[in-house]
Order: sequence, then C-alpha cells, then structure tokens
Amino acid sequence: MMRKRALLGAASSLIPIPGVDLLTDITLMLNLIGEINQRFGLSEAQIENYSKTRKVLAYKLLVTGGGMLASRLGMTSLVVGVLRIAGGRLLAMEASRLVPIAGQIVAAAIGYWAMTSLVSRHIEACVQVSARLRETPAA
Repeated sequence: MMRKRALLGAASSLIPIPGVDLLTDITLMLNLIGEINQRFGLSEAQIENYSKTRKVLAYKLLVTGGGMLASRLGMTSLVVGVLRIAGGRLLAMEASRLVPIAGQIVAAAIGYWAMTSLVSRHIEACVQVSARLRETPAA
C-alpha cells in the first residue's frame, strides 16, 4: 500500500509543472495516513467508540506522539507537521526539477524516499500507540 502510493507520487514528479508533485505527495500522504490510522483502530470515529479510560489514553498518546499521529488536532496541523518534517527534502525535490529530465528523475527519487520514510515512521508510531492501548484494561 505504501510503496504503491509512493510510486504514484514519484511518477507525478515527472510532470513538468512546478508544485504538482508536491500537492500530489501531500494528498497521497494524508490519505494514506488516514487509512493507516483506520487499520490500527486510531481514527477519530474508532476512538470515540472506546471506553472512557481507553479514549482518554488514546488521545493522550496521540497528542504526545505528535506530528502525524495528532490527527485529532486537525488536517491543517497534519499538513504543517508533514511539511516541517519533510520540508528540506521537498525543497531539494523542487529545486532539482529546474534541471531537465535528470532533475525530474532526482525529484522522483527524493519524493519516493520522503514518502516511504515518513509513512514508515507513522506506522511505527501507530504500532506503539496501539500496543499501549491493548495493555490498558477495557473498563
């Protein structure tokens, strides 16, 4: 799932219009993060169905986990977090596009690497949060 989306984002780097690849990467990443949260039982709707104890713990873990885990804080915060984490990589990706063909290939490689590394970190954080939630009694 992650690699397929990263390849799609990398392919968008081959479109010679500045900003298209960046918008595509962010959109793909946000959708993927939502799907990952859903699979780990960490979407907002799923958390609302938890017991009071687990719900409080879940929100605490999500907020202290920071970055992309804090989806409860809103999509704007999530986009800002993604840009803060991957800002340098994305800037290098856009700058490399100024060199025809070779620059687009470099931009595609950077985009693929940035997306896979950010999403991998998010998955690791989700694993930790869901493990902590499983340790908590349901009552």
